[in-house]
Amino acid sequence: MKHHYLFVSSWTIGTPREQLWELADHIENIDFWDNVNFEKVEQGSGPEGIGDVFRCTFKTKMLFRLSILLKVTDKQKPDQFTLEVEGPLSGIGTCFMSKTDDGQSTMLRCEWKVRIHHRLLRTANRAMRPVYIWSHDKVMDEGVYGLARQLNAEVTNAHHETTIYR
Repeated sequence: MKHHYLFVSSWTIGTPREQLWELADHIENIDFWDNVNFEKVEQGSGPEGIGDVFRCTFKTKMLFRLSILLKVTDKQKPDQFTLEVEGPLSGIGTCFMSKTDDGQSTMLRCEWKVRIHHRLLRTANRAMRPVYIWSHDKVMDEGVYGLARQLNAEVTNAHHETTIYR
């Protein structure tokens, strides 16, 4: 499948990796991310939640809501997890968590390879690319800063890169 975008976002969060993993391992309980809701809609048959499906509904910075399905396809505790995305956006998302040298902080890197299926978003894709990228980066930052508030942690080294395929 050809993707329209590769979004890569990274942050350093002043909390041990195990604390981040616990939250990621139970995304249906996340309540610190403004305008984003996760609901478990299907119990997977694999170990450690492999195959679980979540509906993620979020308000974009473009002031409308999108709802996508996220299926857990891989978990390598506590280093990374991978989600398959279906709906108006489809693709693969992988988040990597690594300890900093002192072990007190975690480097979080998320890669989203997505294709747009939503008719209006796809039609406007070429003209709206800068807005899509800005909206994605803002929504991701809000999640990480909400996470940091919940854990009473500091966020540093926020960085976003986007590759556009078409």
